[in-house]
Amino acid sequence: MTYGRRIAGNPIQRLPLLLLAGLLCGAAAPPLTFTSLEPDFAPAASEYRQIWDAEGARIVAVMERVAGVEFPASPIEVIVHRGPPMTSYDGRTIRMRAGYSMTYKKAAFIHELGHRLSFLLPRTAELDDHRVLDLFLYDVWTDLYGPAFADRMVSIERRIGGRYDYDAAWTWALAMTRDERQARLRALRAGRTS
Repeated sequence: MTYGRRIAGNPIQRLPLLLLAGLLCGAAAPPLTFTSLEPDFAPAASEYRQIWDAEGARIVAVMERVAGVEFPASPIEVIVHRGPPMTSYDGRTIRMRAGYSMTYKKAAFIHELGHRLSFLLPRTAELDDHRVLDLFLYDVWTDLYGPAFADRMVSIERRIGGRYDYDAAWTWALAMTRDERQARLRALRAGRTS
């Protein structure tokens, strides 16, 4: 007795279908769940889910390639709320603001996902969370959506107020070329923090 449907043809003819199935099964890891903190935020949670469903595999592939580290397989809970976006210290919970435009939802979502990757790299007195993140975030945005998008998002992030100086972090990271940022990332991955 056989179960399921048999794919006709020799193995070479089935190869493209098998490759596509493999890509689809491995796409958009890590697994994400999207929850709205209040019923009014359900449409925004749905928009974040749409971004992930449509672009998650591509976003992950670009982020892993540029950062040089892979996402852990553990799930991430994305909570959509009224407050500012942030990622928990263990990287398993991301809070996203409901009220952003779709364009800024993408940028902020990628920023917060980037923290999940940056947590895998060492820190120093000079290299805090955002400086490590900014070693690859600009290049991820550029590779995904082009330099005009990346420049616009940096200009927005430079103006974020509060305790952290986002402008200084971006000035530090963008004073380097892409190759220099990649060299810093290679040194971090090798355990060299100087």
